[in-house]
Amino acid sequence: MGKKSKMSAEDALEKKMKSKRKQAKKAKSMENALEAKIRKKKAAEAEEEKMEESVGFTSGQDDEEYGRKIKAKEAEAGGSHLFTSGGGDVRNRPRQQLQQNQPAVDPLRAAQQERDANKKEMNSRFQDLHSTGQWGALGKVEKYCICLLGLGAIGAAIYFGLRFSGGGAGKTPSPTQQPTKSPTASPSAAPSMEPTGPSYRAEYAFELMTAASPKLTLPQTPDELVGASNDPSSTPQELAAEFILYDDELEIQARDPRFMERYALSVFYYQNGGCELSWFTSTNWGSGEHCNWHGVVCNLQNRVVEINLGSNNVSGKLPVEFSQLLELGTMDLSNNRLSGRVSSESLSMPKMFTIQLNSNLLTGEFPFIEIKPEGAILDTLWIQENIQLSGSIPESYCTMGSVTLDCDNFKPQPTFLDDGSSTTTFQAQCLEEVGAQPREFTCNDETSSPVSVPVPSPSDRICGVPAAGT
Repeated sequence: MGKKSKMSAEDALEKKMKSKRKQAKKAKSMENALEAKIRKKKAAEAEEEKMEESVGFTSGQDDEEYGRKIKAKEAEAGGSHLFTSGGGDVRNRPRQQLQQNQPAVDPLRAAQQERDANKKEMNSRFQDLHSTGQWGALGKVEKYCICLLGLGAIGAAIYFGLRFSGGGAGKTPSPTQQPTKSPTASPSAAPSMEPTGPSYRAEYAFELMTAASPKLTLPQTPDELVGASNDPSSTPQELAAEFILYDDELEIQARDPRFMERYALSVFYYQNGGCELSWFTSTNWGSGEHCNWHGVVCNLQNRVVEINLGSNNVSGKLPVEFSQLLELGTMDLSNNRLSGRVSSESLSMPKMFTIQLNSNLLTGEFPFIEIKPEGAILDTLWIQENIQLSGSIPESYCTMGSVTLDCDNFKPQPTFLDDGSSTTTFQAQCLEEVGAQPREFTCNDETSSPVSVPVPSPSDRICGVPAAGT
């Protein structure tokens, strides 16, 4: 079969218009037929009423005369109007009424008279409302009554308001209830709203920095920080606080979590040789976004997640301010000149995964328990080649992925699986009590020392003097 020719838009529109005109014509013819039917019905009703009025009942008429009149009227009307609105078919009317010589009654008039007799008298005002849609005029007495009712309602409202609100004359207000909650044992970590005023940023930021740093490293007020960079006795914390409050070009708000991260990194820079220019590389430190500082890696929210400064001649102690790096997962400070005891605050961040502090000068007991509490995600710990570092290893480290240390300095001592093997168990009870052991447990047999480099000659710059005990 051949394909149908495609109908053009004009043909389709013309066809649609023809269909609409045909429907309109059909509707018009139906409307005319309905109007003709209505007119015919009205004419029939008028004819019936006229016939009823002309055909009356009198006491002297008999059945024959009554029948002749009915037949005459039917003949005049064409014999089609045998029914009336008052009494149905006129041929079926009761003849007993004529035989008893009773006067004839028009059923329509009788029904109307019965309705008029049963109608109750309507109030004049309701009659006005029924006919005009408006109330009738109020009388003088009625107006006075309405005013009195309104005043009475207002007075009652005032009385009950005073009565139940405790404000009545001569009544003593009832004591307020005790607060439902007792005050907290300690203030919250941060106020719910940042203080207002010209110095709100400095005051609130100073509170945060004081809480993060040990005592004796910061003054009593933020105003005392001004000029710290010109005072040789300033601490690294004072230099870092002055920089981030008054000299930092970014001017980060104190409520921004990056503020305290930037403060912690600045303390590390002043305290661990960066300010003295002893680092091999310190590109961008102290200027611009801290995510661009050498060795600092951030996520998409500009939060610090890695510090990679291995083999960079970093000296000094691990600062406790590192506890503010809440997103930090990797810390590589291996092959440097870090010394002193390791504080638990500097390494026990909630997302810490990898710690590499091998080949330094760390001393004292390593805080195993504090760094890896129950459920922590720490997986890699390299602390070998710190010949004066020691400690006791808890069973929670059985689930670690990689542990490397100087085994002779730590307890319990590892056990070799067989003679001549370099593979060791972490401790005898790992598999028995915990059901797991580290995938890699390495005992360091080498003795090495951190890279020795000449310390740069002192310059005229002020880098801070750590306070005693820090």
